[in-house]
Amino acid sequence: MRRAYLLVHNDNVGTREEIKAILNAIPKVIHWRTELPNAFFVITEMTANELFAAFRDQNPPQGRVIISEVGSNKQGWLSKESWYLLNNKVRKS
Repeated sequence: MRRAYLLVHNDNVGTREEIKAILNAIPKVIHWRTELPNAFFVITEMTANELFAAFRDQNPPQGRVIISEVGSNKQGWLSKESWYLLNNKVRKS
C-alpha cells in the first residue's frame, strides 16, 4: 500500500540537492516532491521506520529530521500538483 510522508529537515542534514540525491538513491521511494524549504513529500510503500532507516543509511546521522505519514486530516496552501500527489499517491499526469 502506498503511503504519503512529510519529511522535514534542518540545514545540518543537507542541502535541497543533497536530500534529492538521497531520495533518488532509495529504490523503494516511488515519488517525491518539494515546494517548501526543508520539506519533501515522499510516496513509498515503506513504513516511516523503514523510510527513516533507508534515509539514515544514505546520510550519516546529523542535524534534525522527522518523517511523518500524511493522513486524511490535513489542510494548507500547496500547489494543485502537491495536493494531488498527497491525496492520490501518484503524480498528476
